[in-house]
Amino acid sequence: MFRKKKNCKIAHIPAGRLYIRAVTLTDRGCVRSNNEDRAAFLFMGGSRTDFFAVLADGMGGYERGEVASAIMVDTVCDDSGRTMCRNPRRWMADLFRRANRHIYERAMQLQSVMGTTCSMLLIRNKKIYCAHIGDSRIYLLTDGQLQQLTCDHTVVGEMMRRGGITREEAAMHPQRNILTKAVGTNPDIEPDVFRVASPVRKGSRFLLCSDGLYDMAPDAEIRRLLALPSLKAAAISLVNAAKERGGYDNISVVIVEINDRSNIPDDETSRI
Repeated sequence: MFRKKKNCKIAHIPAGRLYIRAVTLTDRGCVRSNNEDRAAFLFMGGSRTDFFAVLADGMGGYERGEVASAIMVDTVCDDSGRTMCRNPRRWMADLFRRANRHIYERAMQLQSVMGTTCSMLLIRNKKIYCAHIGDSRIYLLTDGQLQQLTCDHTVVGEMMRRGGITREEAAMHPQRNILTKAVGTNPDIEPDVFRVASPVRKGSRFLLCSDGLYDMAPDAEIRRLLALPSLKAAAISLVNAAKERGGYDNISVVIVEINDRSNIPDDETSRI
């Protein structure tokens, strides 16, 4: 039903003659001794016309964060092979709940606490859906404009949504990484699940990333590097930008581009 991909690939979407390219890259950074991030993408369905991406960041302040993120990604990738229900939002929420149950039960067995953030992207029938818990993010780059689609489930994120602080103040706040919601820390969860309302034009790119990227690189630089013609170059440049500023955390990205065949560089073409 699906195949995991680590390198740039292209899937032909018959409806609308669209192509999807995607690349994922993860790095432990310059300080951490291990990598608690996990990321993957895959093409689903009998004709592989559905696309699914997931990124998880194990909670560094807790034990076994790398275990939690691995369970998260493995669970949703394995369960994504099942037949999707007619309601994609319900299907994505169910993926979250199954992974949450596995992580929570594993933590109980180990008499430990573990948790992870998670962001998911689904493209089905030319419609795009996001599901999210924590402070990993999903961005949309279209017509040169960068838009953050997800809300950070953090103490500072809540303060910003209430109007207590500005976005600029939130970026520098000492409590910006304190989560208010995560996967695996409670028996029940309620993820944010939504359909992307903005019209997605050919050439648009989505970015799933952990906080190890955006804590180091400002939005203007993310926008500039994400727009590089080569997806591989964009992913490498984003990770390197975070590392050049200290790389204090693990850094992971998944870049997804929607385009037509005429705009795909020859060196990154691989028809599926």
